[in-house]
Amino acid sequence: MSDKIDPWLDNKEAHEAINMCLSAIVKRLEGIEKFVNEMPTPDKTYYKPSGHEDYLNTKENYDNIYERLKVLEEKVYGMQKTD
Repeated sequence: MSDKIDPWLDNKEAHEAINMCLSAIVKRLEGIEKFVNEMPTPDKTYYKPSGHEDYLNTKENYDNIYERLKVLEEKVYGMQKTD
């Protein structure tokens, strides 16, 4: 028996398999890019604290929280006696 492999046919099949793999990778990558682009970032995340008229982004919220903590700490430290 002569089981000769046609190199042209074998090469064509290999290229088709590689092309199918690359097409699948491209589709996955497009899905990942879409997901990442739609993810909320800190500057796209808004929260409206009670008592505020405007929504604040993450940085503004942290600034607000730390300012309030600073005021509370000053009140607590002012109430402590240092003998």
